[in-house]
Formats: sequence, structure tokens, C-alpha cells
Amino acid sequence: MTVLGTGTYQETTYVWDDGERLRRYRSALFPVALDAWFAPERSLVLLTPDSAAHANWRTLEAQLGERAQPVLIPAGKSESELWQIFDALVTAVPEQAELVLDVTHGFRSLPLFAAVAALVLRRLRGVTIQRILYGAFEARDRERDETPVFDLSPLVDLAEWASGIEALARSGDGRLLAARIQATHSDLYRRQSPELPRQLARVGKELDSLSQAAWLARPLEALAAAYRLNQRLATAQQELARWTPPFAVLAERVRAEIGPLAHPQPEQLDESNLRAQLELIRYALGKGLVLQAVTLAREWLVSWYLWRTFPELRPSWLQRESRARAENELNGLQQQLRDGSPLLHALPERRIAELWDQVAQLRNDLAHCGMRPDPMPSKQTIERANQLVTRLAGLLDRDDA
Repeated sequence: MTVLGTGTYQETTYVWDDGERLRRYRSALFPVALDAWFAPERSLVLLTPDSAAHANWRTLEAQLGERAQPVLIPAGKSESELWQIFDALVTAVPEQAELVLDVTHGFRSLPLFAAVAALVLRRLRGVTIQRILYGAFEARDRERDETPVFDLSPLVDLAEWASGIEALARSGDGRLLAARIQATHSDLYRRQSPELPRQLARVGKELDSLSQAAWLARPLEALAAAYRLNQRLATAQQELARWTPPFAVLAERVRAEIGPLAHPQPEQLDESNLRAQLELIRYALGKGLVLQAVTLAREWLVSWYLWRTFPELRPSWLQRESRARAENELNGLQQQLRDGSPLLHALPERRIAELWDQVAQLRNDLAHCGMRPDPMPSKQTIERANQLVTRLAGLLDRDDA
């Protein structure tokens, strides 16, 4: 896809080092050079009414023949016309196409708009953007009459990085970032670069593992992945800065977020484990994962009660029998609370019973998707979840608990 205007384009030798070989082609129209270099199935040429009637189009059509296909667009002088251009682009580019985007001969903001539209096509229609190229005539070597060609494809990658960063920051979903990091690692090895990374792929793997574990409410996996990721980020700083600069800027913030929930031995029940799991609950709430946070809170309370009440069961705390024993006692306390039993006047048992009752109600409301006569409103659910985390933390901090 290329853009053609009504300017006077001078003949020059376009020079492009594509990373594999040095390419040269002499022409006044850069799309002719691209046709020679890529041999595309077709060249979609964006033309306004003025450029469609200009000699530039007739010249290009004569040189490319049937491969040159005009895509008529308005001049883009209003917001409405910009959307018309977008519609024309979406209609012209087939799904799953491999696209080389040329922004050399564009006018005004059209090249930028075309690049943004191509990014949308990438997401919505599975279009692969191979290259975004720009023949920089203003940067030519006047003595040799050679014009460098710049590959602006990293702008597409930067947009993907930005999307990944936003997903991680908003919802803890690091899958897109993990994929970008791992793809960078693989590309460097595929191109057999002079220097190769050693840890990028592992950073991506652990980021993906942490995201999956948090989203699926798997605390032991999440704590272990957070620990490994924290270690990787600490030792991969130079590689991140060199090969994944967008993520390198974010790396320290990620370490600050995941550091409190990192644990080297999550299968071992102790106070540090419980605190790390509590941080995972806070992390999930902060990312809007309320259902996961409440589910984790329910299991956390079982683990805490087992740790506090049955020291002999700590080695087997993950066994169904051990957890059932703690759950049965908590259910007994809950029933006494509901029955108004005088045996439950003393603290901390009353406080524990109240908290277990609140967690159970909130977990059940969420697990049943509010399909009950009087469901809790969504806003109140979030408020209750945040209050519960504060109360859970109090259990660890009170001596009388």
C-alpha cells in the first residue's frame, strides 16, 4: 500500500539495507523501487481526486501495469473524510494479507493515518505488516544522489509494546508483553545477530506464568513465578535495556509490584508464605480481578486458620483432609455466630467467625454470578472485597488471634 500525491518527484537512487543485503533502485517514484524489491501481488495506491488526475498516477500505472490498483479516497480535510479513508483502507486490504506500507509520497497527515489504520487492520483482520518504509529524499546524499530508505516497522512494535504495557498495568495481563519479549529473543537468534541475549526468553516465560497463575487464582504457582521473575529481572537489566527498551522502562515498576508476593518455597506453610499470599490478593484487587481475589481470600483464611490452630497439620496443609478439618471448624464457628451462641462472645473466635461468614457470603455471591433474589451490587462487591483484605491482614498482625 502506497500513497501518491501531486508533488514533483525527482529521480534518485533509493538505497535500503534490509539487514540481509543492500538494495538499490533508481526512480522518481519510490513505489516502483518497492515493486522491484518485493514483487507484490498488487500495489494499492491511495489517491485523492487531485492525485488520481495527476501525471504521477499515470506514470506509476504505466510502470506497474495491472498490479497498480487505485484506492480512491477523499482529501481528508475533515473528521468525516478521515473515517471515509479508514473505510476505504479496510475494504481494500484483504483479511490475513501480508502488507508493506509505503509512506514516502504521502501528503499532510495521511501517512500517519494510514499507519494507524494498518495497526487496526493488524488487530481486527489478521493483517501482517511486514514493513513500513519511508524513502527520505530530504536526507539524500547530494553528491551521489542516493536517498536512504528508513524502515519504520519498529513503530508497529512500539504500539504493541504500549498495548502490552497497558494490559499489564491495568489488569495484570502480561501475556502480550511476554510474547513480545520472547519474539524478540527468537528473532535475534533467527537472524544470528553478532551478540545474543541469554535471559530474555526466560523473563517472558516467567511473566506469562505469573499472569496465568494470577488470572486462574493459583497462589502457589503465582508466588513461585513472581519469585523467579523477580530474580530474572534483577539479572537481565542490561539485556532488557538493549533489546527491549519499552519493557526496560517498566521493569523496575514490575519488580516493585511483584516483590512482596514473591516466595521461594510457596509449598511451605509459614507466616512469610501467608503474607505473600495476602499480597497476591491485594495485587489481584488492584488489577480489577475481584473474583480471583475473593476466591484467594477464602482459601487464605482456611490456610491461616490451619496454621494458627493446628500446628501439627502444617506439613500437610495442602492435603484435602487437613484443609477439611480447618474448614469444618470455621463452619462450626459460623453456625454458632448465626445461632447467637453465647459460647462465641469471646474474641478472637467471634472475629474469626464473622470474617469467615463475610468471606463465604461474598465468595458465594460472586461464584453464583449474582443469580439469586437479592444479589450484591457490583460496586458494593468491590468495596466489601477491599474491606476483607484489610481484615485478613489484621489476623496476622494481632497477637490475640
